[in-house]
Amino acid sequence: MRIGDKDYEILVRRQGEQVYSAFCPQLELIVRGTAHQQVEEKMRQLIEEHIANEQAGGEEKPEHAD
Repeated sequence: MRIGDKDYEILVRRQGEQVYSAFCPQLELIVRGTAHQQVEEKMRQLIEEHIANEQAGGEEKPEHAD
């Protein structure tokens, strides 16, 4: 997934009929949802929040979205 000028590896995994998770190993972020597209969108938002927080000088990771 390309965000800004960086590429982030996103692993999407189906767990059962309607449970998906996405993991970004570079940032150690994970989200869960009920559809492949949903977890991709959630992960994009979480990465964007993480980047904004870093640029603002914060060191806290955004909360994991479930």
